[in-house]
Amino acid sequence: MYRPILSSSKRNLSKLLFTTSNYNAARSNLISIRYMATSTPLGVDTSIENNLKTETNKLSKTLSKFWEKVEIINENDPKNGKHKLTITLDSKPIKTLLGNKLQVDTDREYLALMLLNEWSTLPSLKIKSHSLPLTSIVSRCIDLENALNDLDLLNSDPELAAKIGCKDRSTISNLLLRYLDTDTLLCFSPKKDLDGALRTEQDELYLPIIKKIEQFLTPYGPEKASGEKEKVRLEILDAEVHGLRGNQQNELTKKAATNFMNQLSLWDLVVFEKTVLTTKSFICGILLLKSNEFGVDMETIAKLSTLETIHQTARWGEVEDTHDVAKRDIRRNINAAAIVAYKEPNV
Repeated sequence: MYRPILSSSKRNLSKLLFTTSNYNAARSNLISIRYMATSTPLGVDTSIENNLKTETNKLSKTLSKFWEKVEIINENDPKNGKHKLTITLDSKPIKTLLGNKLQVDTDREYLALMLLNEWSTLPSLKIKSHSLPLTSIVSRCIDLENALNDLDLLNSDPELAAKIGCKDRSTISNLLLRYLDTDTLLCFSPKKDLDGALRTEQDELYLPIIKKIEQFLTPYGPEKASGEKEKVRLEILDAEVHGLRGNQQNELTKKAATNFMNQLSLWDLVVFEKTVLTTKSFICGILLLKSNEFGVDMETIAKLSTLETIHQTARWGEVEDTHDVAKRDIRRNINAAAIVAYKEPNV
């Protein structure tokens, strides 16, 4: 068994980490690990390379810029006869990880322009394809949509199912549903933690949102015998009352949440997936997709999902190359998801 070699003084010092006076500091370090987790969608396996002849693979392997012009081409999609905006490098379409064209509908022209900008202004050639935030999400949308539209092929090709991470959309929904049990916005700290400042702000910010989310999910739930909808009630995890234990939503809430996900388009489901995995919050996923309805912006969503870290770093300071990186990464992912979700009206 490996044991670190410590001097006598260091051994005594290490014991102090577990005293009551240092409990909050130790707890802070453990909780901070949560925000260092990689928020990778289910179907993206960055540990396995493939040799598909795609532009993203070529870029990551050669680390050299092999194009002169990045353009948007409006072309007809032979599958459905609709016009698509295709992102091209020297007139050749960029391909997703599964070899599909990187293209969007004409009502996402803003997204197409942002994709063009992403490829035109790469900060470094030493970059993996999944590190391109917009390209990563859009590729996931396109690959998932194409795969789920051909279920016979998907069920007969285990390799394809492994690449997208599921055999049907219910797999994604069931995994995302787990985040509702211990949602970031449903976990409340003890009242004395951080001199009560954290709990006070959690009560001010989280409780009104929880009430609105309950009202939002109620129409997606089952009906009573009278024809009225059963009211959704979200179970919270209050450390002041419940201590350290798990949390679980009731079946009514789970059914309503599942019905909400089932009515999402595949593109919105991928955006929802990215947001939930980034924020560790099912509620934040709803807030992003329905930001106009709830009156929240992306910075507010980032703050809600990292409120505990904000208070901890204000008290004990930031860890260089950890908290500062996580702060920017979560905002990058949330804003990228919001851009992909946006559709221009009246197109």
